[in-house]
Amino acid sequence: MEQTRLRFQREIEEGRLVILNVGIAEQPGEMPFWVCETQPDWSSFDRRVASRDGCLHHELMVQCRTFASVIEEHGVPFYSKIDIEGNDLLCVKDLTPATLPKYVSVEASGTEGLALLADRGFTRFKCISQFDLLPVQLPPSAEHRRVEFARRMLSSNAFLARVFRRLVGRERLQRMETQSRRVGDWMFQPGSSGPFGKKLPGRWQTYAEMERTYETFQQMMRRGEPSLFWNEKGYSFWADFHAMRDG
Repeated sequence: MEQTRLRFQREIEEGRLVILNVGIAEQPGEMPFWVCETQPDWSSFDRRVASRDGCLHHELMVQCRTFASVIEEHGVPFYSKIDIEGNDLLCVKDLTPATLPKYVSVEASGTEGLALLADRGFTRFKCISQFDLLPVQLPPSAEHRRVEFARRMLSSNAFLARVFRRLVGRERLQRMETQSRRVGDWMFQPGSSGPFGKKLPGRWQTYAEMERTYETFQQMMRRGEPSLFWNEKGYSFWADFHAMRDG
Protein backbone atom coordinates (compact mmCIF):
# COMPACT_ATOMS: atom_id res chain seq x y z
CA MET A 1 0.00 0.00 0.00
CA GLU A 2 2.76 2.43 0.98
CA GLN A 3 4.71 1.60 -2.19
CA THR A 4 1.64 2.50 -4.25
CA ARG A 5 1.23 5.80 -2.41
CA LEU A 6 4.87 6.68 -3.08
CA ARG A 7 4.72 5.69 -6.73
CA PHE A 8 1.61 7.76 -7.42
CA GLN A 9 2.28 10.57 -4.97
CA ARG A 10 1.87 13.31 -7.59
CA GLU A 11 -1.43 11.92 -8.88
CA ILE A 12 -2.75 11.68 -5.32
CA GLU A 13 -1.68 15.25 -4.48
CA GLU A 14 -3.34 16.53 -7.67
CA GLY A 15 -6.59 14.82 -6.72
CA ARG A 16 -6.52 12.50 -9.73
CA LEU A 17 -6.17 9.30 -7.70
CA VAL A 18 -7.79 8.04 -4.52
CA ILE A 19 -6.55 4.81 -2.93
CA LEU A 20 -8.89 2.99 -0.55
CA ASN A 21 -7.24 0.54 1.81
CA VAL A 22 -10.27 -1.77 2.04
CA GLY A 23 -11.56 -5.08 0.75
CA ILE A 24 -14.84 -5.60 -1.10
CA ALA A 25 -17.45 -7.79 0.60
CA GLU A 26 -21.21 -8.35 0.77
CA GLN A 27 -21.41 -6.47 4.06
CA PRO A 28 -19.17 -3.87 5.74
CA GLY A 29 -16.92 -5.10 8.52
CA GLU A 30 -13.78 -7.18 9.00
CA MET A 31 -13.10 -10.36 7.03
CA PRO A 32 -10.21 -12.84 6.90
CA PHE A 33 -7.96 -12.28 3.87
CA TRP A 34 -5.45 -14.94 2.86
CA VAL A 35 -2.01 -13.67 1.86
CA CYS A 36 -0.10 -15.95 -0.51
CA GLU A 37 3.54 -15.72 0.57
CA THR A 38 5.15 -17.08 -2.60
CA GLN A 39 2.73 -15.72 -5.22
CA PRO A 40 1.36 -12.38 -3.90
CA ASP A 41 -1.06 -11.91 -6.81
CA TRP A 42 -2.89 -15.07 -5.64
CA SER A 43 -3.77 -13.46 -2.28
CA SER A 44 -7.50 -13.72 -1.86
CA PHE A 45 -10.56 -13.84 0.39
CA ASP A 46 -10.83 -17.41 -0.94
CA ARG A 47 -8.27 -19.59 0.85
CA ARG A 48 -8.30 -22.10 -2.02
CA VAL A 49 -6.90 -19.44 -4.35
CA ALA A 50 -4.17 -18.30 -1.96
CA SER A 51 -3.06 -21.88 -1.23
CA ARG A 52 -3.01 -23.07 -4.85
CA ASP A 53 -0.11 -25.39 -5.73
CA GLY A 54 0.58 -25.79 -2.02
CA CYS A 55 1.74 -22.19 -1.58
CA LEU A 56 2.48 -20.96 1.94
CA HIS A 57 -0.14 -18.46 3.09
CA HIS A 58 -1.37 -16.71 6.22
CA GLU A 59 -4.52 -14.96 7.43
CA LEU A 60 -4.90 -11.20 7.74
CA MET A 61 -8.03 -9.45 8.97
CA VAL A 62 -9.11 -6.73 6.52
CA GLN A 63 -11.66 -3.95 6.86
CA CYS A 64 -14.26 -4.30 4.10
CA ARG A 65 -17.06 -2.33 2.49
CA THR A 66 -19.50 -2.91 -0.36
CA PHE A 67 -18.74 -1.87 -3.92
CA ALA A 68 -22.05 -0.01 -4.02
CA SER A 69 -20.83 2.24 -1.20
CA VAL A 70 -17.62 3.02 -3.13
CA ILE A 71 -19.63 4.09 -6.19
CA GLU A 72 -21.98 6.13 -4.02
CA GLU A 73 -18.99 7.99 -2.55
CA HIS A 74 -16.85 8.44 -5.67
CA GLY A 75 -19.31 8.30 -8.57
CA VAL A 76 -19.97 5.99 -11.54
CA PRO A 77 -16.74 5.08 -13.35
CA PHE A 78 -16.36 5.26 -17.13
CA TYR A 79 -14.40 1.99 -16.97
CA SER A 80 -14.33 -0.43 -14.04
CA LYS A 81 -11.44 -2.92 -13.88
CA ILE A 82 -12.37 -5.74 -11.47
CA ASP A 83 -9.75 -8.33 -10.52
CA ILE A 84 -9.76 -9.04 -6.79
CA GLU A 85 -9.18 -12.80 -6.62
CA GLY A 86 -12.39 -14.22 -5.24
CA ASN A 87 -14.92 -11.45 -4.64
CA ASP A 88 -15.04 -10.16 -8.23
CA LEU A 89 -18.70 -10.94 -8.84
CA LEU A 90 -19.76 -8.99 -5.75
CA CYS A 91 -18.77 -5.84 -7.64
CA VAL A 92 -20.89 -6.79 -10.65
CA LYS A 93 -23.86 -7.72 -8.43
CA ASP A 94 -23.78 -4.24 -6.88
CA LEU A 95 -24.21 -2.53 -10.26
CA THR A 96 -27.62 -1.08 -11.13
CA PRO A 97 -28.99 0.64 -14.28
CA ALA A 98 -28.10 3.96 -12.63
CA THR A 99 -24.50 2.95 -11.79
CA LEU A 100 -23.56 0.99 -14.91
CA PRO A 101 -20.14 1.97 -16.30
CA LYS A 102 -19.69 2.34 -20.06
CA TYR A 103 -17.04 -0.38 -19.96
CA VAL A 104 -16.16 -3.05 -17.41
CA SER A 105 -13.77 -5.98 -17.21
CA VAL A 106 -13.82 -8.85 -14.75
CA GLU A 107 -11.70 -11.97 -14.45
CA ALA A 108 -13.18 -14.78 -16.55
CA SER A 109 -13.55 -17.60 -14.04
CA GLY A 110 -16.64 -19.14 -15.66
CA THR A 111 -19.82 -18.31 -17.52
CA GLU A 112 -21.58 -17.26 -14.30
CA GLY A 113 -19.77 -13.93 -14.46
CA LEU A 114 -20.62 -13.50 -18.13
CA ALA A 115 -24.32 -14.16 -17.44
CA LEU A 116 -24.27 -11.68 -14.57
CA LEU A 117 -22.79 -8.97 -16.81
CA ALA A 118 -25.55 -9.55 -19.36
CA ASP A 119 -28.20 -9.51 -16.61
CA ARG A 120 -26.94 -6.13 -15.39
CA GLY A 121 -27.43 -4.59 -18.84
CA PHE A 122 -24.16 -5.00 -20.75
CA THR A 123 -24.78 -5.90 -24.39
CA ARG A 124 -21.42 -6.56 -26.11
CA PHE A 125 -18.60 -8.74 -24.89
CA LYS A 126 -14.98 -9.71 -25.49
CA CYS A 127 -12.73 -12.19 -23.73
CA ILE A 128 -9.09 -11.06 -23.62
CA SER A 129 -6.18 -13.31 -22.64
CA GLN A 130 -3.97 -11.92 -19.90
CA PHE A 131 -0.97 -13.80 -21.26
CA ASP A 132 -0.74 -11.98 -24.61
CA LEU A 133 -3.79 -9.63 -24.54
CA LEU A 134 -5.26 -11.55 -27.49
CA PRO A 135 -9.02 -11.89 -28.08
CA VAL A 136 -10.63 -15.28 -27.43
CA GLN A 137 -12.81 -15.67 -30.49
CA LEU A 138 -13.75 -17.99 -33.36
CA PRO A 139 -12.38 -17.96 -35.95
CA PRO A 140 -9.07 -16.82 -34.43
CA SER A 141 -8.29 -13.13 -34.90
CA ALA A 142 -5.58 -11.91 -37.26
CA GLU A 143 -3.56 -10.84 -34.19
CA HIS A 144 -3.81 -14.37 -32.79
CA ARG A 145 -2.64 -15.98 -36.03
CA ARG A 146 0.36 -13.63 -36.30
CA VAL A 147 1.51 -14.28 -32.73
CA GLU A 148 1.02 -18.03 -33.11
CA PHE A 149 3.00 -18.06 -36.38
CA ALA A 150 5.85 -15.98 -34.93
CA ARG A 151 6.10 -18.19 -31.85
CA ARG A 152 6.14 -21.32 -33.99
CA MET A 153 8.89 -19.93 -36.23
CA LEU A 154 10.98 -18.87 -33.23
CA SER A 155 10.75 -22.21 -31.41
CA SER A 156 10.87 -24.74 -34.25
CA ASN A 157 14.08 -26.51 -35.30
CA ALA A 158 12.60 -27.63 -38.61
CA PHE A 159 14.65 -26.79 -41.70
CA LEU A 160 12.06 -24.41 -43.21
CA ALA A 161 11.70 -22.57 -39.90
CA ARG A 162 15.47 -22.08 -39.64
CA VAL A 163 15.56 -20.76 -43.20
CA PHE A 164 12.65 -18.41 -42.48
CA ARG A 165 14.40 -17.07 -39.35
CA ARG A 166 17.53 -16.40 -41.40
CA LEU A 167 15.58 -14.59 -44.14
CA VAL A 168 13.25 -12.56 -41.92
CA GLY A 169 15.40 -12.13 -38.86
CA ARG A 170 14.82 -13.27 -35.30
CA GLU A 171 14.31 -9.68 -34.08
CA ARG A 172 11.45 -9.11 -36.50
CA LEU A 173 9.79 -12.35 -35.42
CA GLN A 174 10.16 -11.34 -31.78
CA ARG A 175 8.39 -8.05 -32.54
CA MET A 176 5.58 -10.02 -34.22
CA GLU A 177 5.32 -12.26 -31.15
CA THR A 178 4.80 -9.30 -28.78
CA GLN A 179 2.85 -6.94 -31.06
CA SER A 180 -0.49 -7.87 -29.48
CA ARG A 181 0.72 -6.23 -26.25
CA ARG A 182 1.67 -2.95 -27.93
CA VAL A 183 -0.73 -0.02 -28.15
CA GLY A 184 0.87 2.99 -29.77
CA ASP A 185 4.22 3.57 -28.05
CA TRP A 186 3.21 1.63 -24.93
CA MET A 187 4.12 -2.01 -24.34
CA PHE A 188 1.88 -3.81 -21.84
CA GLN A 189 3.53 -6.58 -19.86
CA PRO A 190 1.85 -10.02 -19.51
CA GLY A 191 -0.68 -9.89 -16.69
CA SER A 192 -1.19 -6.14 -16.83
CA SER A 193 -4.64 -4.62 -17.26
CA GLY A 194 -4.00 -3.87 -20.92
CA PRO A 195 -6.13 -1.56 -23.05
CA PHE A 196 -9.91 -1.26 -22.74
CA GLY A 197 -12.90 -0.06 -24.72
CA LYS A 198 -12.27 0.80 -28.36
CA LYS A 199 -8.56 -0.04 -28.08
CA LEU A 200 -9.24 -3.72 -27.36
CA PRO A 201 -8.32 -6.14 -30.17
CA GLY A 202 -10.89 -8.43 -31.78
CA ARG A 203 -14.59 -7.92 -32.33
CA TRP A 204 -17.44 -7.38 -29.90
CA GLN A 205 -19.70 -10.42 -29.54
CA THR A 206 -23.24 -10.94 -28.35
CA TYR A 207 -23.79 -12.69 -25.02
CA ALA A 208 -24.83 -15.96 -26.73
CA GLU A 209 -21.82 -15.94 -29.04
CA MET A 210 -19.37 -15.12 -26.25
CA GLU A 211 -20.81 -17.90 -24.09
CA ARG A 212 -20.44 -20.45 -26.91
CA THR A 213 -16.90 -19.31 -27.69
CA TYR A 214 -15.76 -19.41 -24.07
CA GLU A 215 -17.26 -22.88 -23.52
CA THR A 216 -15.55 -24.14 -26.71
CA PHE A 217 -12.14 -23.07 -25.43
CA GLN A 218 -12.87 -24.49 -21.97
CA GLN A 219 -13.56 -27.87 -23.59
CA MET A 220 -10.33 -27.61 -25.61
CA MET A 221 -8.37 -26.97 -22.42
CA ARG A 222 -9.99 -29.94 -20.66
CA ARG A 223 -9.00 -32.14 -23.62
CA GLY A 224 -5.40 -30.99 -23.23
CA GLU A 225 -5.19 -29.21 -26.58
CA PRO A 226 -2.36 -26.65 -26.81
CA SER A 227 -3.28 -22.99 -27.03
CA LEU A 228 -1.88 -19.51 -26.46
CA PHE A 229 -4.70 -19.02 -23.96
CA TRP A 230 -3.44 -21.32 -21.18
CA ASN A 231 -0.11 -22.38 -19.77
CA GLU A 232 1.63 -25.72 -20.00
CA LYS A 233 0.11 -26.86 -16.67
CA GLY A 234 -3.28 -26.70 -18.34
CA TYR A 235 -5.21 -25.16 -15.45
CA SER A 236 -4.81 -21.44 -16.05
CA PHE A 237 -7.19 -20.07 -18.67
CA TRP A 238 -6.13 -16.58 -17.61
CA ALA A 239 -8.49 -14.12 -19.27
CA ASP A 240 -10.85 -11.22 -18.61
CA PHE A 241 -14.39 -10.70 -19.79
CA HIS A 242 -14.80 -7.17 -21.14
CA ALA A 243 -18.30 -5.77 -21.52
CA MET A 244 -19.81 -2.56 -22.81
CA ARG A 245 -23.28 -1.06 -22.63
CA ASP A 246 -25.13 0.70 -25.41
CA GLY A 247 -25.55 4.46 -25.29
